[in-house]
Amino acid sequence: MTLNVHIVRNSLTAGIVGAVSILAVGCGSHSSSAPAQSTGQASAASSSVSAAGTPTSGASGQASSPVSVTPTSAAPAGSAACSSSNLRISLGGGGAAAGTDFTVIDFTNSGSASCTLYGFPGVSLTNSSGAQIGAAATRNPSKAPTLVTLAPGAKASAELGVANAQNYPAADCKPTASAQLKVFPPNQTQAIEAPFTATGCAVSSAHQLSVTAVIAGAGQTV
Repeated sequence: MTLNVHIVRNSLTAGIVGAVSILAVGCGSHSSSAPAQSTGQASAASSSVSAAGTPTSGASGQASSPVSVTPTSAAPAGSAACSSSNLRISLGGGGAAAGTDFTVIDFTNSGSASCTLYGFPGVSLTNSSGAQIGAAATRNPSKAPTLVTLAPGAKASAELGVANAQNYPAADCKPTASAQLKVFPPNQTQAIEAPFTATGCAVSSAHQLSVTAVIAGAGQTV
């Protein structure tokens, strides 16, 4: 009977020790695997940051470095503003509407190099002595200013409107016959003159003339 009690106690002790050992091994195994998993996740996150922050090149080009786009000039390099001495003007009929006669002003590059025009020309009527009649043309905003590049021999144009002198009371106009048209190309101080007959208003407050911005190509004449 005593021998059997000792056998039972030894068996229970061995079982308890074995169970404790199994639990210790299990806990130790679980504890050692957790840091490894955390380290792996950190490495993956680090790799993702590196991939996103560092441009790479490849056949697909999807992850290549951003391409730098350089804006291009509207005029060729070295093209300067057209000077009055390198321009020739010609006048053509532009029709009439609402008591206003229209005249096309064509600008031709008579120089040997390309040049540019931008904006509105200055235009006024003059008498036979070259004196200005009334006010210079106001700017007609119907056409937006654009940079026009003229190769040698190329043309640009603007449209001049001359309101009929009869539209104004004689005292507010003082009708005066014109002999020429004085044209200042955009951004130039030297005028170009061309024969032009019309009845102008000597009173500057009449604002009889208007002109559009220069555009590419010859104007249409009628």
